[in-house]
Amino acid sequence: MKKIIMITLVSILMSCAQTQQNPNFETNVELAKTWFTTFTSEDYDATAALMSEDVEWQGCFYGSPVMNKEEAMTYMKAWHDAMENITYTPENYLPGVDPETSQLNGSVRTYGVWTGTNTASGKDFEILMYHYFTFNDEGKIINSGDFGDATGLIMAVAPDSAE
Repeated sequence: MKKIIMITLVSILMSCAQTQQNPNFETNVELAKTWFTTFTSEDYDATAALMSEDVEWQGCFYGSPVMNKEEAMTYMKAWHDAMENITYTPENYLPGVDPETSQLNGSVRTYGVWTGTNTASGKDFEILMYHYFTFNDEGKIINSGDFGDATGLIMAVAPDSAE
């Protein structure tokens, strides 16, 4: 009887330790990769097409408000106006969870390194950033955000002040 109880207990613990991946996660990773490709190629129409009309986007600058689609596209264009040869090298793509239920929801999180050159100063940059993407049933981004020291980056690569 002891063996049966022990086997049952071990089985229950093992089943609790296994997490079931959301079936949309792999598809959504590909959608996130597509977003990075279209963003870095400065294809604004394709980038906008990946976002739902009611997207909410959190920018990475100090005090940045949550933006709607039009504001997010202006934000993205500002990055391209300020920087050249922008590339993103992901370190990973991780599953996200619903903040209310803590259940895997198919969203995608990624840490990676952005590199490029400031247009005005010619100074190169390299910065570690974190991004998240949540998608709707049509495969459009419904919320996303960028986290990193963007304000510090801009200050670091700004043109040297004239003395």
